[in-house]
Amino acid sequence: MLISKPVAEAIRAGTVTQAFRRWDVPRVKVGGLQLTPAGLVRFDAVSRVRDPDRLTERDARKAGVKDLATLQRFLAPRERKPSARGSRGGDTVYRITLSWAGEDPRIALRDSLPDDEALRDIAARLARLDARPTGPWTREILEWIRDNPRVVSKELAAVRGVELLPMKVDIRKLKTLGLTISHDVGYELSPRGAAYLGWVERAG
Repeated sequence: MLISKPVAEAIRAGTVTQAFRRWDVPRVKVGGLQLTPAGLVRFDAVSRVRDPDRLTERDARKAGVKDLATLQRFLAPRERKPSARGSRGGDTVYRITLSWAGEDPRIALRDSLPDDEALRDIAARLARLDARPTGPWTREILEWIRDNPRVVSKELAAVRGVELLPMKVDIRKLKTLGLTISHDVGYELSPRGAAYLGWVERAG
């Protein structure tokens, strides 16, 4: 379920407590968590909206939508081509009750300095990421980010001769391990990432 940064921040602030989606079947699970730009969001309830025409201005405000007319336009049935995920939308409108569930766990992870066991674990995880037909890539990116903090990602892609979007996916994998920090422009190594790279270089 896509949650924009402004909506995620409003969920964190408690001003947005629900969302509406037109789906074929529910695509979130009650009690499930989703990582957003503002931290973890919990799906507290999912229910079918039997008559979307009876939604109110208050429903729109609680969903972070400026007014009911905008919400109704968003939920109006329409014929559309399948998305990249193979979805055409759906025939049923669902109300999803949301709440903020805590900070992005990667924030605490990236500030924690790894001990010897953790360093070996990171190395094993990165070795699995490197084991693909195109060859190793993790150390190259980590070194470039260390030496070029907050440089636009397009430049990194150009230097490496790779496509931008797949490279961003790769960097998100490193972020999940707590090794990098994303900024509005570019990246930098986290304390955890810097400690790991230093360990690797000392080992030769």
